[in-house]
Amino acid sequence: MSLAAETAIEYDEIEYRPVPTIDAFHTHPGQVRGIVGPVGSGKTTGATWDICRYLPEHLAREWGYKKSKWVIVRNTYDELIDTTQATVFEWFGWGKYQKQRKIYTLVHEDEELGPFEVELLFRSCDRIQDLKKFKSLEVTGYWIDESIEVAGDIKRILKTRIGRYPSAKQAENWYRAKFHHVPAHLYETKTLPDGTEQNSFKTPRFGIETTNPPDVEHETYHEFKWLTDVPGPIPEKEPLKNHYGFWQPPRENEANLRAGYYDDLIADYKDHLDWLEMYVEGKPGVIVVGKLVYNNFRRGYHVGKESLIWGGIPLIRGWDNSGNIPACIVVGCPAPRVVHVFKEINQDKMNIVQFTKYAVHQCNMAFPGAEWIDWGDPAGEQKYSTKEGGWTSNARLMRENGVDVQSSEQNPAARYNSVDDQLAIIDGLLIDPSCVRLINGFMGGYHYKEVGSNTGIYMDKPDKNRFSHIHDAFQYVMVRIVGNNKLKPKSGKWKRRNRGAMAV
Repeated sequence: MSLAAETAIEYDEIEYRPVPTIDAFHTHPGQVRGIVGPVGSGKTTGATWDICRYLPEHLAREWGYKKSKWVIVRNTYDELIDTTQATVFEWFGWGKYQKQRKIYTLVHEDEELGPFEVELLFRSCDRIQDLKKFKSLEVTGYWIDESIEVAGDIKRILKTRIGRYPSAKQAENWYRAKFHHVPAHLYETKTLPDGTEQNSFKTPRFGIETTNPPDVEHETYHEFKWLTDVPGPIPEKEPLKNHYGFWQPPRENEANLRAGYYDDLIADYKDHLDWLEMYVEGKPGVIVVGKLVYNNFRRGYHVGKESLIWGGIPLIRGWDNSGNIPACIVVGCPAPRVVHVFKEINQDKMNIVQFTKYAVHQCNMAFPGAEWIDWGDPAGEQKYSTKEGGWTSNARLMRENGVDVQSSEQNPAARYNSVDDQLAIIDGLLIDPSCVRLINGFMGGYHYKEVGSNTGIYMDKPDKNRFSHIHDAFQYVMVRIVGNNKLKPKSGKWKRRNRGAMAV
C-alpha cells in the first residue's frame, strides 16, 4: 500500500494533511481496515483519499494495475449522495460522472507510473433485499461509510466480490508487463472439479469501513484487531483474520474544523450525555433508530461506576422463556423502593433446557447460597407436543431442571410502565456495568421501529432484536416488584439455591 505523505499533499490545488490515526490507517497493509471516530474526525475524507489515490497508486506501482474498480456503499441513497459522494467530489471533482449509472471515473496522470484509472460505483443498501445488487459485482475493493448502519449480510456478500477486478489473468498480465516475471508466492494452486490442479494468480483485495462508534455488542466492535486505544471494554471475541481497526481519539481533527465546533456541540447537547459520549468523545454507544420505549433512563445516573456488591440479600430472576432466544436477569431489593440489577445472562444459540442449566450454573457461581424466586413469560406455560407423544412446555422443562418459574404479567403497558416508574424514583434503580445488553437496550437498542421512512409513525410493539429478550426478562420482574408488589412466590417460600444445582 502506498504511504501517506509525511507532509501536506497539494493535489489539484487542494491540500490534504491526514491526522495521525488516519495516517496510520493509510500506511497499514491490512486487507480490511476500519476507522472509528466521533463526528468531524476526518474519517470520510481519509477513506476518500485511500480509494481515490493511495490504493490505486499502490496497485499501479507494486502490481502494475492500469485500472482499479471500487464500490462505495452507504445505508440510504440520500446519505450516499448528500454526504459520502459530496466528499469524494469535493476532493476529486475533476472526474467524469455517469449520473444515471452512478459511476465516477478518475484518470491519474503520473510522470513515473503513467496514467492509471479509478472507477467508483456508488450504491445504497437500506434494505436487506439490496443484497442482490451486490451479488454480481466484480471490484477491486469496497468502502462502506457509516458501516454500523449496514446489515452484516451485505458486508459478507461484499467480501466475496472484492479482489475480482481485474480478473486473475488480466492482473497477471499487468504484473508481468511491469516486472517481466511473476514470483512463485503470487500463485495459488487450485483443484478443478475434474481433479486437475491449476495455478491461479492471487489478486489483492481491499475493504474499508468508516463509522461512528458502535456499541460493544456490535460485530464491528470485535471483528477488527484494534491498533489504537479503544475507549471501552476489551472485545471478548477474536477479531477476523486480516481485519485491522483504528479508533480515533476525541478532537483529533479539531484543527481542520471551524473554531468552537466541539464546544458548540457540547453546549447544544448538554442534556444528552449519551449522545455526547458517542459522537464527541468517541466512546462506544448505541444509535437510536426508532422511538425509545422508556423515557426516564440516564446512563450516568442509572449505571454503576463499579460492579455492584450483592451482600447476601434474596434475589429475583426474570426469564424470557417463551421463544427461541431465552434470556435471564438477576435483581435484588437492598432497601424499600430500591432495585439493583446484578447480572444479565444471554446465550443466543441455546434451547430452553440448555439455557436453564447454563443460567443456574452462572448464578450458583456468582451468588452461592442465594435464595431465589423466578418470574417468567406467561407464554412459557404454552403446551406443545413431544416426540414421545406427550406434551410439555418451556416452563415445565425449566421446573424439571431446577427453576420453579412462575408466570408474571403479560400486559405490555403494565410492564413498560413498571420499568419507567422505577427509573423515575431518585436512587431507585442501579445497574451493574457488566449488564451491557440491558444498558444498550435502554440507550436505544430497545425501541419502537418507525413505519416507513421519516413518517413519524411507529409500531405499537418494540422491535424484536437482540436487546428485546433481556428487556422482556427485566419487565417480568419489575412488573411484580413495582406493579403488583408480589415479591413472594405462590408457595410463600423462597427457593434456596436451585434444585439439583445444575451445571452446564
